[in-house]
Amino acid sequence: DLRVIMDIKKQNEVFFGKIAGYYDIIFGNWIRKTQIKVIKSSKIDKSSKVLDAGCGTGNFLSLLEKDNIKRLYGIDISKEMLKIAKHKLKISKISLSSVESLKFKSNFFDYIFSVDAFHHYSSKEKAMESFHRVLKSGGKLAVVDLTFGDFLNEIFHRIEPGNSGVCNKIQMRGIFAKYNFKEVKQSKIGMFTVMTAGVK
Repeated sequence: DLRVIMDIKKQNEVFFGKIAGYYDIIFGNWIRKTQIKVIKSSKIDKSSKVLDAGCGTGNFLSLLEKDNIKRLYGIDISKEMLKIAKHKLKISKISLSSVESLKFKSNFFDYIFSVDAFHHYSSKEKAMESFHRVLKSGGKLAVVDLTFGDFLNEIFHRIEPGNSGVCNKIQMRGIFAKYNFKEVKQSKIGMFTVMTAGVK
């Protein structure tokens, strides 16, 4: 339903616009630990083209820059979050865009990361279609997201603004399979955080 998609997108624009200035203070350290683990476990080739889908205030891209990865891109739907990201980042190319309609050429990226953003996408299906299109053959998609178990996932979905639904591990595997990602692996990154990774 297009109206639902637009409503979730709008909720996220407003919600993240409001918290942009406090985001790093509230979530910075906690999310940073997750991001460092994701980078270590991904063993990214330094020459790779990498997209951070839902880059927020640029923390993940900043870590990748420090790791000497040169071809970095980030997108987000919050202007306020991107303003903060611009001050941190030196080489990453960031732009205002939604994951559901990526403006990149097909077969462009070696890696796409979605870190703590998947449950905010207004259409997970359109996002996965976009990811598949812009990834090179053999490219890798890693979705890192929270999951608290079905009961708490449902409560979190209802109380957090712009939350389009949290996937459990089985649901996430199903989404990867539906969009023809292969060699799907899952690993626990934090107490409530799971990384699902697959190859196009």
